Amino acid sequence: MLKHLHIWKCPMLECIAQDFHETTDLESIFIWGGQNIKSLPQGLDKLTHLEKIQLDGFSSLVSFEESGLPTTNLKAFSISNCENFKALPDYINNFPFLQKLKVCECSADIPFPEKGFPTNLTSLAISNAPKIYTSLVQWGLNRLTSLQEVEISGEGCSSVISFPEEGIGMTLPPPLTSIRIENFENLEYMCSKGFQHLTSLQQLQIYVCPKLSSLPEKDMLLSLKSLHIYDCPLLEEGCRRGKGREWSKIAHIPSVRIQPKVQH
Repeated sequence: MLKHLHIWKCPMLECIAQDFHETTDLESIFIWGGQNIKSLPQGLDKLTHLEKIQLDGFSSLVSFEESGLPTTNLKAFSISNCENFKALPDYINNFPFLQKLKVCECSADIPFPEKGFPTNLTSLAISNAPKIYTSLVQWGLNRLTSLQEVEISGEGCSSVISFPEEGIGMTLPPPLTSIRIENFENLEYMCSKGFQHLTSLQQLQIYVCPKLSSLPEKDMLLSLKSLHIYDCPLLEEGCRRGKGREWSKIAHIPSVRIQPKVQH
């Protein structure tokens, strides 16, 4: 009985057991490197036991319109390095058990689903997805009331100067334990109000934000156990031990790593 399927550089997905007709007990699928595949095989939506889908390196994949995705038990969905992939399923908000969602390095034109994300997500990672980020902020990241981990890379988000975005009163979900932000080219400061309910936050990672100069107030960071700052020169200067203007905010954190950009 096949439950876990890993495929590496398979040129034709039709080689998989008659379009999944004989693999209905599958619990996880990981497929990497399907360069010539424009759509997934028929029958994915029939895999009622499927809990995890991970797709990586599908340079021709555009959407799931033809094949569909199973909604019954899917808990984790990841799609990465699919530069022509342009649309998440509109019905993704109806995935009752989806907890982990990753959309990274696909087409920058991917829109935010019309009906939003499932509010039971516990982990969210997006990169090179400015339209998703912009709409997610307007929709309300705080609606994800179970979110524990968030990773956001801000390619294409040149108008963002604060995180969370202060102008619209954006706040972060209280259950968050880990935040990672990177590649926000014009980000200048971290908004304290957006962090005010994060009493469980333990890890904060900030990478490659060249204009970022200030962190949230100390009272918003009291629960932090780990802070990692990489290639943020203004923030690096401000967080100099004992001397920087931001040091008093982070002196209590057990693990602090501040690294300049690695020069080659």
